[in-house]
Amino acid sequence: MLKYITLFIGFSLILTSCKKGAEGNEPLPVISNTPAIELVATSSTNITQFDDVVFTVKYTDGNGDLGETDPDTYSIFVTDKRDVSIVHKFHLQPLAPLDKSLTIQGTLRINIENVILLDQSNTTENASFSIYITDRAGNKSNTLNSPTIRVNK
Repeated sequence: MLKYITLFIGFSLILTSCKKGAEGNEPLPVISNTPAIELVATSSTNITQFDDVVFTVKYTDGNGDLGETDPDTYSIFVTDKRDVSIVHKFHLQPLAPLDKSLTIQGTLRINIENVILLDQSNTTENASFSIYITDRAGNKSNTLNSPTIRVNK
């Protein structure tokens, strides 16, 4: 009888340990060749004029074509939503070998230097920024919106 109970418990453990999903042999979901970004952190939401604001952004790209070899080509764009004509542009060096197509992901730190009051007669303003990136094929990521950042004189 003990032999059958042990066999039953052993068989039950084997059946309950089999799971479908990420732990199994199922293929991973396909990641798009269009880059996707997510805002992870903002350095501060309350700053003094001329302080920097740093955004930490997580990126994923299905074919790894983020970044340019030409330093005069921009891949990161941050728009000050108080005045949409103010666009901070940043060069991004290639994040994967140029001759490879592979899925990449990681984080970027985007530093907006010397954030100012646009109207110097104000003692405080609320600023927010939109952020997107482009890849070498010209694909544009989703656009992130920062939290409101209070800029004080």
